[in-house]
Amino acid sequence: MGKTSIRVLVVDDYKAWRSFFSTALQKKPELQVIGQVSDGLEALQQAQELQPDLILLDIGLPTLNGIEAARQIRNVSRASKILFVSENRSPDIIKEAFTTGAGGYVVKSDAATELLPAVDAVLEGKQFLSRSLAGYDLATSPAEASEGGHGIEDNPYLRFGLSALFSEFLASIIKATSADFGTVQLYDSTNGVLQIVACHGFGSEFLDYFNTVKFDRDCACSKVMSERSRVVVADVATDPLFSDESKDVLLRANVLSVQSTPLIDSSGKFVGVVSTHYSRPGTPSPDVLKHVDKVATSFLTKINA
Repeated sequence: MGKTSIRVLVVDDYKAWRSFFSTALQKKPELQVIGQVSDGLEALQQAQELQPDLILLDIGLPTLNGIEAARQIRNVSRASKILFVSENRSPDIIKEAFTTGAGGYVVKSDAATELLPAVDAVLEGKQFLSRSLAGYDLATSPAEASEGGHGIEDNPYLRFGLSALFSEFLASIIKATSADFGTVQLYDSTNGVLQIVACHGFGSEFLDYFNTVKFDRDCACSKVMSERSRVVVADVATDPLFSDESKDVLLRANVLSVQSTPLIDSSGKFVGVVSTHYSRPGTPSPDVLKHVDKVATSFLTKINA
C-alpha cells in the first residue's frame, strides 16, 4: 500500500519561487501540491477551502503579510502545519513567525538543500531552523537581538511591519489621490533600507525589484529616504532620477508617474514612505498632496497611540 498523500499549499508572491518549491516537492512522491497563491489573503481563503496538510508561507506578501496570514489560518485550518520560507533574517521577525505556531523557518537562499529536510521535520512535529541562522539567539530580547543595540522601538519595520492596518492606510491614500497603484514601505533602521509592507496593483517583477530599497537605488522612494522630503515625478520615461533598470521595471508595470511622501512621526522620526503610482503622466494637485499629508499624520498618530 502506498503512502498517504500529503497535501501542500505553496504561498509566495514571486512566480519563480513558487515554481521552484513545487518542483522540489515533487522529489517526494507523497507530497502533492494542491495550490499555488501569491498573496496572504488568498492564502487564507485557500487554506480554509482546501484544508492542506502543510503550507509553505513567505513573510513579505501583499494584501496580508505571512505572519498575520498564519495567525488567521490557525482559526480556519487548525490541522495545517506551517513552514515559513523567507529571505527575511531579522531575529525579531523570525521569533514572531514562530509565535504563530509554525513548525519551521527556512531562509530562501538555503532552500535548495534545506527545504525537503525542513518539510520532513515539520510534518513529524519537530521544529526546523535554517543552519545559516544557527548563530542567532532567538531567545534574547528584541533589544539584544537587533544589531547595534537598537530595539524594536527604534526600528519602524520591526515595530510596525506586521500590522494589517497598513493595507487600510494605503487604500485610503490611493482613493484620496485617484491612483492606480501604491506601496507603503517602512524603514528598517538595522539594515538602512526600506521594506514594502503593503502594496496594491503590482505584479511580481515590481515587488521583487522594489521589495528592499537602499539609499543608492535611483528611484523616488530612495530619494525620499535620503532627503526626508516628498518627491513627485510627472513623467517616469523622461525623468533623470531613475536608472535605466528602475525605469524599465516601472514602465513594464505601466507606471508613468509617481509621488512618494515621507512618513514622519510626531517626534520627527522617519518611519517610511507611502507612494502612489499612476498609469498616466502628470502630478497630483497641491490640495491632493495636502490631503495625503493629513491622512498620513492621522495614521501615524493612530499606530503610535
